[in-house]
Amino acid sequence: MFPPSSFLPRFAFSAALSLPVSALAAAPAFIADVAFRPCEGLVCIDASLDGAPLRTLMLDIGNAHSTLIADVARELQWTLQPAERGGHAVGGIFVAGEHRVGLGGIAAPEPFYVFERAMLGIYPPPVDGSLSYDFFKDRVLQIDYPHHRIRFTNPIATPPPAGKAEGTGSLRLITFGERGPPVVVGSPFTVNGKNVRAQIDTVFTGTLLIYDSALDTLGLSKEGAPELFKYTDGGIELLAGRSDSIGFGKRGLVGGAHTLYYVGAGKHPVHQPEGMFDATVGNALFAHSVVTLDFHAMTLDVTTAD
Repeated sequence: MFPPSSFLPRFAFSAALSLPVSALAAAPAFIADVAFRPCEGLVCIDASLDGAPLRTLMLDIGNAHSTLIADVARELQWTLQPAERGGHAVGGIFVAGEHRVGLGGIAAPEPFYVFERAMLGIYPPPVDGSLSYDFFKDRVLQIDYPHHRIRFTNPIATPPPAGKAEGTGSLRLITFGERGPPVVVGSPFTVNGKNVRAQIDTVFTGTLLIYDSALDTLGLSKEGAPELFKYTDGGIELLAGRSDSIGFGKRGLVGGAHTLYYVGAGKHPVHQPEGMFDATVGNALFAHSVVTLDFHAMTLDVTTAD
């Protein structure tokens, strides 16, 4: 990710109540179906900003804030105000206010933070900015990895259902550590049959990263050769390890050698969530899956693509 900022008539209704939750579940009414490009393992989409020509943004479900690179923001003549922390300006980071994002024929407002390129380190992503989970608030977002499509609904205003469809999991917004921004955490992912709560980060290009605090519970120990992940925390080294299986609920996603990662000891330290959750899952884990994130009902589903 880019640098995180801490910054019916009555009878019909009654009849429906008597049905199991699985019968109430219906396919989401998607209003947009957009192609994405798997650029260097990222999910890259073309979007317009304030009606200007298309720009390349990466989908960043691991971040609470959408972002844009400063020279692009200046080209679009955005008004930039220095971001502040503790009453002092933070160099290289700006607040740009709300701007209209056009995606798949749909336009909606979204607040942006703006970063100078130098803030992105020596491995800047091949994009002009990012679109965070905030854009999809109260929507259902579906990422179809095998067919390279993303789909989403209009914001949903009705109350969330009392239950969830059989086989679906849960989403929660949990802070990354005691003072970090809220991130999207899903469950139940599994490692070797044991449940883990995992952040869903579409800028992590690996499968699944196990944090140190979860090693003992899962009966795992660090192993494997170091591997560089350029777009996470400015470029980090993780250890490519082994597992018997990785899944979602009772569904297997991947298995075999080199399917999970451990925190390494490279030049840049890996920011760990202080026990708030166990792991982070990334795009490689979902290579053969359709991931449906309901940001209204706060449910998660991961299924094998047709």
